[in-house]
Amino acid sequence: MTPVMISERISALSEQCGPMRTVLNSDGPTDVPPEQADAFGFNLLGGKDLRESVINGPDNRAVLTIRCVRYIDPVTQAERFAVDYWSVRRYWASDHQTAALAVLSYESAVRGEFARPTLPLALERFTRGLASFYDKTDVIR
Repeated sequence: MTPVMISERISALSEQCGPMRTVLNSDGPTDVPPEQADAFGFNLLGGKDLRESVINGPDNRAVLTIRCVRYIDPVTQAERFAVDYWSVRRYWASDHQTAALAVLSYESAVRGEFARPTLPLALERFTRGLASFYDKTDVIR
């Protein structure tokens, strides 16, 4: 699926189901009160990974991880689906009650990082598209 197709599907699903909700953001405001950030962070870390893309640094430790996660909202106790983005420079997480919207948003985040990298990376990471850019990814083409 191309980035344009993903964007169109996200727009269509957002119109039907409502937009993703930002629950963590190192760079700005969120849609939940700041005092709940630790609870959301804890529950996201304990959530079930559905999909994951990772870039490792020279020491083979993750310097960027993008996950699609099923987790329990710490306030409502409802099951939700989130895109959890963490790097050595910033983090954010957004969620939704609809898995399809979270999965599309995950793919958009993975492709977006490739299109506009936020980390300084070696040129060889860009030689074979997503397959060489990420050390681990399930987003193909």
